[in-house]
Amino acid sequence: MNIKNCSICKNKLIFLEKITKPQKRENLFNFSQKKFYKKFYECKNCRHIYNFHSFQKKILSIYKKNYNSDSHTNIEEKFKKIININKLKSSNYQRLEALSPFLKKKYNILDIGSGIGIFPYSLKQNGFKIDCLEHDKNACKFLNKIGLNTIGKNIINFNIPQKYKFITFNKILEHLPIQYIIKILKNIKSKRILYLELPSVKAKKLGLKRQEFFLEHFNIFSKKSLILLAKTLNYKIIKISDIKEVNNKYTLRAVIEKK
Repeated sequence: MNIKNCSICKNKLIFLEKITKPQKRENLFNFSQKKFYKKFYECKNCRHIYNFHSFQKKILSIYKKNYNSDSHTNIEEKFKKIININKLKSSNYQRLEALSPFLKKKYNILDIGSGIGIFPYSLKQNGFKIDCLEHDKNACKFLNKIGLNTIGKNIINFNIPQKYKFITFNKILEHLPIQYIIKILKNIKSKRILYLELPSVKAKKLGLKRQEFFLEHFNIFSKKSLILLAKTLNYKIIKISDIKEVNNKYTLRAVIEKK
């Protein structure tokens, strides 16, 4: 993209900050810390924040291989730890509660980038029909182990079958450059309902040295930038919430429908 202009609303980008040291718990994927930097730019109009960093091409190559294996040392151990969190402290439980008015048992659901499977597993346990689109082979093996059906494809060039009425992107799209996000959302056929969960720019008020702005996140959305992007790509806005989760992450949750 043009570093001078926003890809969503075409307005001018303003330089915010350059960070040259990784934060605590920030995943570096064994990249060299000596070459580490992140440059953040904010759109003057829609307040979308772009993260231009030193390892953009390398991270994209990892996404094509075994991202989840590189991110989690023990997938099964992490799954058990998260799935057993008390409901009052569980962002996944809150997510399910927020989604419940929009989900119907008759829907075939496709979860994109399922990772270690917390979200789709919880939906299946609640009686929903759900499949997982996950490119990481090791993650797919684990998802199959916990009873989830997987499709081992990359979302960027995957044509989603017509049978899926409800499609979920739970903390996935921010890991991609904006041109890929636009391509994915543009290619989805009409009459599909989407759930999007993304880091929110509201975290900026506490500084850019937070998880919302980790190396992996190419894009941090504002409510305005998400609405503009959805409408530009011919989506109807059903609901968008800008919240602070129980884990203190600032998050956008959106339900939109392709016209």
